Amino acid sequence: MSQNKPIRRIAIIGTGVIGASWSSLFLAKGLQVVATDIAPNAEAALRKFVETAWPALKRLGLSPGASQSNLKFTADLAQALAGADLVQENGPERIDFKQKIQAARRAAALRCDHRIELIGPHDERDSVGLPLAPRALRDRAPL
Repeated sequence: MSQNKPIRRIAIIGTGVIGASWSSLFLAKGLQVVATDIAPNAEAALRKFVETAWPALKRLGLSPGASQSNLKFTADLAQALAGADLVQENGPERIDFKQKIQAARRAAALRCDHRIELIGPHDERDSVGLPLAPRALRDRAPL
C-alpha cells in the first residue's frame, strides 16, 4: 500500500454550506471532486453554490487545471468513495451517521491500493479554530 500517492480525487460527503465551500476550494485547486448528499436538490444547490463562488475564487487565483467541470455528483456513498484519495466529511454530528461513513470508508480502502484520508470537523485546526486541510493540500499553489 503506497502512502505517497498524490491527492487528486476528493470525495465530499455532505454538500451543505460547509461541504459546498470545501468543494469550491478543492475545484479551485485543480482537483477532481465527487460529492454525495441525500438531501433533495443537493446537486442543484451545490452546483449553484460553486458557480456563485467561482468569480471570487478566480480573483484569488485558480490553480492549473481548476474547473467547475471537475465536479461530479452521486447520491450513492460507495460510488463517491470509489477511487477517492481523500474524503472530506461534512455530515451531521450523529454517531449513527459517523459510523456509517467510517464503515464505508474502510470498505472503499480495502478495494484500493492506497490509504484514503478522512478529514472532518474535529481534525487539526488553525489559530482561529478552522479545520486545516491535510498538508498535501496546504502545500499546493495558494489561492
